[in-house]
Order: sequence, then structure tokens, then C-alpha cells
Amino acid sequence: MRIGSVPYLNAKPLIAWFDTPEGRRSGVEVAYDVPSRLARMVDVGEVACAMVSSVELFRHADWRAVPSIAIASTGKVLSVRLFAKVPVDKVSSVALDTSSLTSSALVQVLFARRWQAMPRYIPAAPNLREMLQQADAALLIGDLGMMACAEGLYVIDLGEEWYQWTGLPFVWALWLGRATSVTPSLVDCLYRARQWGLEHLDSIVRREATQLCLDEGLVRHYLRDVMQYEMTDAHQQALLRFAQECRQLGLV
Repeated sequence: MRIGSVPYLNAKPLIAWFDTPEGRRSGVEVAYDVPSRLARMVDVGEVACAMVSSVELFRHADWRAVPSIAIASTGKVLSVRLFAKVPVDKVSSVALDTSSLTSSALVQVLFARRWQAMPRYIPAAPNLREMLQQADAALLIGDLGMMACAEGLYVIDLGEEWYQWTGLPFVWALWLGRATSVTPSLVDCLYRARQWGLEHLDSIVRREATQLCLDEGLVRHYLRDVMQYEMTDAHQQALLRFAQECRQLGLV
């Protein structure tokens, strides 16, 4: 069986188990790609399910989420950020990372509803320098969003802005797939993978810090204190609020 996941740091506690001997014996293979392409892979049946942008749950009536698992945060998320050459109230154009789905929708919700603005949106490859050559601001997600050099720029953390506006956490991604594909045995594997990842977080932190050339303390803070991997009532409420905001803007 094949599943899909983003290659970003925030997903490692949910998928590292599949690279262990026990995980490989599960018969589940993980394919890695950016959120926008993962959604297409689920849509055409290339994977049984994928860790997909949460906004896709609102766009597909026949998709279901694996219960209780999410990639979420409350307040600053660190890895989903808007970089701007001017203050946010003067932004007239935004370059959107084409690999992003939920974050692109969230940017549009925040501009329209929180900042009362309607800038022009430009799809772009995730290269901050090139994005800012064609727009006042640029959205970056994942490891690039966390590691990008922000010197001389205004930086807006989208997780923090959402929390300040709504008082709610934000659900960035979910395991999503068609109901017929998300079998009980697959769900059991995904639960086991999360449990293993949380129990072995220190080893994941050390490995990822080395691979990404990041400070180990930052990686530990990000995975242990910032990222949330369970769905609570507050997360469900946040997901419903996000769906409502997206629908009002015609984004879903």
C-alpha cells in the first residue's frame, strides 16, 4: 500500500516509523511530495491517503480524515510565514508558494477578513528573492518558510495571526483519502507511526537537525512545543471556522 506525505520537518514524527524495520514490514510505502501534488495523487488514486492540506477536506465530499491525527499549532507556527517589503497594510501583491494549498487559502482569508485588504495574488515557485521581485510580499511554507533569511523584511507568522484573530489553534494538514481507501488496517498503521514518532522524538530531532543544518534546540522546540499531532475539540472548532471563512470567500 502506498501513502503520501510532505517531506517537511513537521511531518517527521508521523512518518519516521515507516523507515524502521517494523514499519517496513507493515507493507506501507511512503511517497513524498509537496501538498498541492499530494492532493492530486489522492484524487487519481496513486496513494491510498496522504498528509494533505486541511483545506482539501472541504473540497472533496468523498474524502475522509483519519480521526484524531493532525499537523496543527496554537499561536506561532514558525514555518508558515509571509515575508513583505512593506508593512502588511501597504501590501498590494502577494506571491503564493505554488506548493501550498491551506496556507495560500489562509493568507487570502487573513487579508480579506483580518486586514480588510484585497491584494493581487501571483502563483510562484518557492524562491523568496524571485518572489519579492514580482510582488510586495511572499508566502513560504515548510522548511523553507522556517529557514528563509528575513533580514530587512517584515515577517508575519500566519499561525500567530490566526490565533490573535480567532483565539483558536490552526489545523495545517490531515491524513486524507477516499473512504474506501482509508481502511482500518491503514488507520492502525498511522496511529502506530504517530505513537512511535512521539516516543522517539529526541532521535528524530538529532537526525533532522543534522540533515537540515539547524540548531538542535530549535528543532526540538519546533517539534515538541510548537507542533501538535492530535485533534481536540478546539482543533475541530478551528477547522470548522476555517471552512466557513474559505466558503465565504469562494475558496472552496
